Amino acid sequence: MDDLQVISFASDLAKGLGDQTHLGREKAVEKLRASLQSYGQDQALELTNALKPHLFELLSSEAWEKRLGGFKGSQVILEAGSDQDLQELLLKHALRCLEDSEVRVRQAVGDLLGMLAKLEGTSLYEKVSKPILESIESSFDRDDGGRTTDDEDSAAGDSAGFMDQMMQQVYKVDTPGKGQMRHMSEGWKCLETSYRALQKVMEGCGEDFGPFLTPALRDLIYRSLLHPNRFVREIGYFVIRSMVSSMPTDLLVSVSDELSKQLSDGLSDNWSQVRYAASVATRAFVEALPGEAREACFSVLLPPMCLNRYYVAEGVRLYSQETWRLVMGDGGREWTAKFANEVVSYYIAQSKANNHAVREAACACIAELMVKVDSDAVRPHVSRLLGALLLAFKDASWPVRDAACVATGRCVGAFKEETLPMLDDLYELWFAHLWDNIPSVREDSAVALGNVVRSYGQEAVDKIVEKMKVMLPHAKEQPSESHRYAGLDNTTTFGVAAKRARDNDEALHTNQTMFSCGSLAPKLQRGSGCMDHGFSREKEPWEASDGALYMLRELAQVAPKEVPRFLPDVAEIAGLKHFAHAVNLHETIWKCLPKIATGMGKKAFKPYVEMLLDPMFHSLSCGHQLAEVAAGECIGAIRDLLGPNIFAGRLSDQQQLEMSNPNIPPPKLPSGPTAMGRHPVGNLHALGTPSLGVQ
Repeated sequence: MDDLQVISFASDLAKGLGDQTHLGREKAVEKLRASLQSYGQDQALELTNALKPHLFELLSSEAWEKRLGGFKGSQVILEAGSDQDLQELLLKHALRCLEDSEVRVRQAVGDLLGMLAKLEGTSLYEKVSKPILESIESSFDRDDGGRTTDDEDSAAGDSAGFMDQMMQQVYKVDTPGKGQMRHMSEGWKCLETSYRALQKVMEGCGEDFGPFLTPALRDLIYRSLLHPNRFVREIGYFVIRSMVSSMPTDLLVSVSDELSKQLSDGLSDNWSQVRYAASVATRAFVEALPGEAREACFSVLLPPMCLNRYYVAEGVRLYSQETWRLVMGDGGREWTAKFANEVVSYYIAQSKANNHAVREAACACIAELMVKVDSDAVRPHVSRLLGALLLAFKDASWPVRDAACVATGRCVGAFKEETLPMLDDLYELWFAHLWDNIPSVREDSAVALGNVVRSYGQEAVDKIVEKMKVMLPHAKEQPSESHRYAGLDNTTTFGVAAKRARDNDEALHTNQTMFSCGSLAPKLQRGSGCMDHGFSREKEPWEASDGALYMLRELAQVAPKEVPRFLPDVAEIAGLKHFAHAVNLHETIWKCLPKIATGMGKKAFKPYVEMLLDPMFHSLSCGHQLAEVAAGECIGAIRDLLGPNIFAGRLSDQQQLEMSNPNIPPPKLPSGPTAMGRHPVGNLHALGTPSLGVQ
């Protein structure tokens, strides 16, 4: 490539680096990197010299896109190697743009300073520490910029009299982004990017940066962790991660107590992004500590590390689970038992947090604690944990109530005697949630009650049977909705036309409660009653029957002799069609029936098959896909339980034809003496045991 070609190529690269589009700039950056990597030393130097004037022109441009491209291109050149003069010139441009008006330019400046630090070492930090630290100090508190002060408001009102002052206060407009209208996620001048520049320089210097980690600098970093802005707290924990990597071991051990407290706060932050950054810093910190010093920090760090394995944000949850495996190895149970008092206190505190996702995670962790950790270590704390779960049972967020159902059920199974004093309160809550608005809460309440039967035997069975006698037939009391859509011409009350009319009925979609699943949602009110969670709609009668069906499924596993008396009611409600949610109820019936039949056994279930066949085959073509699939799988399971020939002998001609429906699975081949139906196995937990993560 001759000189003219190099000059032309450099001009094209500069044009691409200054492109207004992100894609155009990135293509130019990759093209420059590939060229410098493929060229020989002389060719690379020739291209760099040809590109220098264009880079400085870009860095001095008024357009932020060109400044951004200039810094990205400069970083690529530094990666390939450069002379001292170029480094000094780029450093001047970087410091000039340290507080650039465009955040992307400021981030690119930080990346460039990090590359310069790799090349120059700690001498670079000595050059840039003053402007970076001054930028942090000056940006820490924002000026409201033009906001009228209280004194000015008062002076303006004096001439108009007292009433005018009052009217001004009542009708004063608060500008978004000003004063108390500022959101904690709003940008905070250059503070975040200046901390990021400090982090990049720290990483570039590596372990040589250790002597510069003075108490004053550490305090400045800690200060970011207490900032009201979540972006600043997030970058603060990433700086902590880089600081830990740069610290000599003796210094790290000496500051381990203060760092543990800071990291624990971050692991408990209300923002998922901050929790993730703190999790990254915590892993680096714990892995860098020697054995004894690491164990000394567990009393502070182990509880939040343990809880974050269940946090709703997937990034936090998976990273925390991996950290747990790396740090604890096979000793997670033992360490959790050793610090049981700290862990229990933390879980209880988090079960009352403002973030509903944290409360849900705390209940899941309490459930884990009941069954996976040494019972002798947990037993002294069972009453405290149950007290927290009783409050969570009344939570405004249904996932929290759901997790509390699971946790109390496991507590009953693991600590029968310790649960006994609170059993009456728990019965009231379990039965109330068996009629909850949320299907998974109804199901998990039934699972919990199944565990109660395993622990307390016939006494629990009697209580449950009496409740089911009332709840199971309740769907028959469900008001009919057909009168609202009776004028529609269709073959069925809830055919296509009626369904469309119901879906577009304004009464069903007007003035209804809106729900948020975001982590910013405040903790909603807790009530004193068992269902005082503040937002639930009025219960529907069919939901009582739905919950009772789940309970019947669980009862079939632990007390199968009690089940036959309820099957006629099951057949009756399976034939109901007078309300819109009947298909949802039928879906539950067909999902539960195979496990009910297996729990009862082939001989006990056979007399009730014929009364269930008509509604079962009707659901097979009801028009509701989930109910159709559930009915098909139920038919297949009952056929396999009874045997194809016995089952076929009970079918009508029409039903025989419908056996070709694709939703009905093909027959299972018998597998010797363990074939289905010969040795029915009770289902110990309908939902299974989750992967709890304690190793």
